[in-house]
Order: sequence, then C-alpha cells, then structure tokens
Amino acid sequence: MEIEINMSSPTPVYEQIVQQVQQGVQNGALNAGDNLPAIRQLANDLGLNQNTVAKAYKLLEQQHVTVNRGRKGTCVRDSAAQNIMQNNSHNAAIQLQTLIQSFRLHGMSAEDVCALLEIQITHLKE
Repeated sequence: MEIEINMSSPTPVYEQIVQQVQQGVQNGALNAGDNLPAIRQLANDLGLNQNTVAKAYKLLEQQHVTVNRGRKGTCVRDSAAQNIMQNNSHNAAIQLQTLIQSFRLHGMSAEDVCALLEIQITHLKE
C-alpha cells in the first residue's frame, strides 16, 4: 500500500496517514500482521519530519489499529478492522450527541429532533 500526502489539504498530514492506513485495513490492502514502513523510511519517502509520521503511528496504536513490536517495527493488529469500526461508531455517537445538544439549545424539542433525524435517515436509504 502506498501512502500519498496532499500538502494543500486542510487535513493535517499525520491525520492523512492515519486515514490512509485505516482505509487500507478496511479495503483489504493491509492485513493483520502486515508491517508498516519504518518511521524514518516513510518520513524520507514522503519528505516529512519523522515526528509527523511518529505522531500518526502513535495515534494508530492508541486506536488499536497497529501494534508497535519494538525493533521488529509496527504491524497491523489482528482486530484492526473491528477496532476501526468501533472507533468510528464511538466518534459518530459523540458527534451526534453534540449536534442534538445544539438543536436542543436552539429550542428544538425532542420530537422536532426525532422528526429531523427520521427525514435524514430516509434520505440515506434512498
């Protein structure tokens, strides 16, 4: 799997790396046990600071997508795909909770919020 960085993107470079590794796991380009490039190697290949790549790798490890095996490098965890789905669900729940609280602060009733959600869910199914 090849990682490409878009320097003109508003998404921070370390987050682009995280997203691409996650996508690689989800689409099967990266499998459990696959090694990621060494931090120094990836930083050199992409023309980045090693700390940027290290930050991405640390975040992937915290999300339980990868495991750092010391001198053996960083590899994809056995449960990486499930952990990505759990992380995405958790993040979506937090965002939804924040959005609903905002609606309520703007005077919408629970019924108004439910009606709005039902409309949006109907559009998702189309």
